[in-house]
Formats: sequence, C-alpha cells, structure tokens
Amino acid sequence: MCKPAEGNREYKDNVFRLLFGDESKSAELYNAIKGTNYAADKITMAMIKNPLFVGLWNDISFTVEDKLIILIEHQSTINPNMPLRCLLYVADIYDQLIDDKDDIYKAAPMSIENPEFYVIYNGKADYPEKTVIKLSDLFKVKGIENNLELTVTVYNVNNGQNKDVMKRSKTLNEYSTFVEKVRDYIDNSELALTDSLNKAVSECVKANILREFLEKHGGDVVSILYREYNIDDAKRISAAEKAEEIAEKLLKNGMSKEFVVENTGLSIEKVEKIAKKYNKDKELHKQ
Repeated sequence: MCKPAEGNREYKDNVFRLLFGDESKSAELYNAIKGTNYAADKITMAMIKNPLFVGLWNDISFTVEDKLIILIEHQSTINPNMPLRCLLYVADIYDQLIDDKDDIYKAAPMSIENPEFYVIYNGKADYPEKTVIKLSDLFKVKGIENNLELTVTVYNVNNGQNKDVMKRSKTLNEYSTFVEKVRDYIDNSELALTDSLNKAVSECVKANILREFLEKHGGDVVSILYREYNIDDAKRISAAEKAEEIAEKLLKNGMSKEFVVENTGLSIEKVEKIAKKYNKDKELHKQ
C-alpha cells in the first residue's frame, strides 16, 4: 500500500509533471502530438520558477531546437482565458531563458525560440477532440487587425479521443487510463480517499498500466492526488458556504425563495432550510 509521502517533493509538482517532466517523456509526448521524431537529447527542460505561478499550472515547458514548447494538463472545464494566462506565463519563461538581461537594450537583434502552446485535456466535461482558442477572442474590439495574437491548441485525451495521438504515446495512453481509474474509485467507492487512491494505484500496477512509474513513485502519486482532491473539496465547500451566506442575506432583504434559488444555484430544499433557520433565529431575537 502506498502511504502519502511526507513532503518529499516540491509542492508545485503534480502527477502530470512527475510523469512527463524529463527529457525522454517530454519528447514522447511532443512527438505524439506533432507526429515528429525528436530524441530526448534534443530536449532542454525549462520549468518556470516564478513563485507567482506555483500551484497554478500543471505544466511541462521545454525547448526543442528553435522552439519553446509549453504543455499544460487541464482536468477542469477549459478556461477561455487560457491564452492570456499563457501570455503571462511565456513572458516569464523568456525572462528565465535570457542569460544577460542587458541584451534587450542593445542594438543587435536577439534570437528567441518560437513558442507553441498545447493543453492536454482529460476533464469530466464533454469537450471537442481538438480545438484552438485565441488571445484575440478576449480583445474588447473584435473584427480588426491585431498586433498581438497567441493560440492554444487543446487536445482531448479522454478515452476514445485523438486515437492517433494516443497510439503514438504509450505513456499518455496509460496516463489517461490511470486518471479514469482514479476518478472511478473516488466517485463510486465507499472507501476513504487515501484507500481509494491506493486501490487505483495497485490495480494499475497489476494491469501493467504505468507500472514502472507507479512502482517507483506510488507514494508520491498518492500524496499528490490526496492533496489535490482535498484542495478541490475545500474550494467546493467554500463556494457552497458563500452561496448559503448570500442566500441568507437575500432572504433577510425580503427576496422570495424562488429568486434566491435562481440567483445562488442552491436547491429549493436548501433555501427552505436556510429560511427556516433564519426565521427561527429572528424569533429568538424577539424574545
């Protein structure tokens, strides 16, 4: 059984980075997406170090020949602001890659890598097999020529999607299966979270899914996933508590239950429960 590791990895790491964050696996992933055949020795990792981005990205960043590649895993609904986030992100990467910052102010033109942006999507929500989102979609004025553009190509790697890409990367294919297995255990098992994660890891090892990786990093994987699912739960609880707080304020201001349901997303049963508690508290204060 894999026990959560005691903080023995950098806290920004996630399973995607842990799995694909070396030259060999990064080359395999990029080759699968582009249909190329780069060797691992052509890859130079370029992970971001700015603490402002810590915890926000599940990224793999590297250079290959004259290109700067940014690959991002996404397990929630695709954010339309992703191109803007990538713009801020790539500026930081370029800042790291420039050895002498004074070169920016010299007369001689600099030579920088051509950037490419990809999102590997394996979330629950339905999403197209492949799509492109653009920075210009966010501009206030549409239909005019823009001096700045950034495009992000999103690949859906859930089961049955982008079969050609998955065939070219055994690791990506097995990772997709692993993610699906983890979700299945967490959503459908009555086991505690840690036990569900251990069960998913154990079954994948037996089925020869990411076997070598999980045998080596199983404890880290359980620790990382445990942390991520607890963070997600905390966010959901926080959002629910905020909605209930808004609902109570609306009821205090005389809004109907139907209005509160429509504007908070809470169920009518939940709103009625909040109203009942509010009325009870109000009666107590009168006494």
